[in-house]
Amino acid sequence: MVWRLALLAALTTTLGCFSGRPDLDFGDVHGTVMLQGKPLADATVRFQPESGRPSYGKTNEAGEYTLNFMGKEWGALVGNHQVAITTEDRIENPETGESRWQPEILPPKYNTQTELAAVVEPGENEVNFMLDEMKKGAKRP
Repeated sequence: MVWRLALLAALTTTLGCFSGRPDLDFGDVHGTVMLQGKPLADATVRFQPESGRPSYGKTNEAGEYTLNFMGKEWGALVGNHQVAITTEDRIENPETGESRWQPEILPPKYNTQTELAAVVEPGENEVNFMLDEMKKGAKRP
């Protein structure tokens, strides 16, 4: 009977090691992106840590996003991050299956030459962005 309990404990421990989650410190990150006081839909939010892989999220119609790490709902690595927000992407209509190219409407200071930053702490993190300008000549989708 004792050996069965020992075997069960060993199997449980071994299976737990293969959960796929890396041995890193994560914080859950969510928030809202607003552009000129209105929610920014279909934008990609990237948190790039000082070292390691970035986390990404996509804003919904209300401008809300949740970060994923390597496609998993693990949030972002704990620490300092450069943040980039971009609208340039291919958007698919879930009802028709048709896709369209959405051009960049944000200036480089929000993406390719980002001035945005955030600190991710262990646990829950709400990080909101209030963007005040669009790229010159751009129109909201």
